[in-house]
Amino acid sequence: MTVPMAPDFPVFDRSHFSGEATASYFDLVRLQDNPEIPRAFPHRHNYYHLLWMTEAAGTHMLDFESFPVRSNTVFFVSPGQLHAWNSTVRPKGYVINFSTEFFVQMFPRSDDIAQFPFFHIARDTPVLYMDQAQHDQLLPLLVEMENEVLSRGDGRLDIVRSYLLVLLTRLRRLYPERHAEGMSPQNYSLTKRYKLLIEQHYLDFGPVRDYAEKLHVTERQLNDALKRTLGKTAGQLVQERMVLEAKRLLSNTDLSVAEIAYQLNFEDFAYFCRFFKKHTQFTPGEFKKRMSDATK
Repeated sequence: MTVPMAPDFPVFDRSHFSGEATASYFDLVRLQDNPEIPRAFPHRHNYYHLLWMTEAAGTHMLDFESFPVRSNTVFFVSPGQLHAWNSTVRPKGYVINFSTEFFVQMFPRSDDIAQFPFFHIARDTPVLYMDQAQHDQLLPLLVEMENEVLSRGDGRLDIVRSYLLVLLTRLRRLYPERHAEGMSPQNYSLTKRYKLLIEQHYLDFGPVRDYAEKLHVTERQLNDALKRTLGKTAGQLVQERMVLEAKRLLSNTDLSVAEIAYQLNFEDFAYFCRFFKKHTQFTPGEFKKRMSDATK
């Protein structure tokens, strides 16, 4: 089914902040130098989007969750995610946009990307709050990337890619890891693999046992790992992903509620409405209206 996009929620296919021909591949500009930033209206990108905030104060909505915007913060937005943000002060820092092709060239193996949890749909959280010392220690990497971009010298993107890899690796070191009681490396690994599998198959897999078989574990082993790491069951995670997709379709397309229910494989329209309200406290129609009113 072709999904018609609503005009109120634009999708940016390429970055154009710097105005360079290579911007569709990699783009870096200072936040304070671009009047288009911040974008307070809901929108999506078809590329990776990193917001490095040296100075800012406001709110960032990312896939219907709100996060505080403050100084010394990095936000990680993956392709396809719906987001919007604002700042009560003129933000200072950098925005870095890069295509999936640029990212893949840094990581020849697809599973290597998973080592950066903040840049995957199955991530734990899309934001990193740094202290002043951490910010100041990493800032020179962005300055070096900026200098390479401005130099327009031969091989500059190769150098930029190297700096970006270092930056992401250093940010990963700062990224808080979960070390809750009972979270063994095996449980954490299984949880991450399960969340990745949900992203790939939540519309075509059936019961939880389908996922368990694919992961070569029993349903009991899967649920035990998830309860120890996230405090949730395998079924709850699948339902959460379905709700997120329903929210995206309700707020970002012209599809009717019945069409969305069908696209999400709900044969019973009334059951879909009950399912959505159970998880959001709103009917699909009420949620769609709230999101429409938010853009006016």
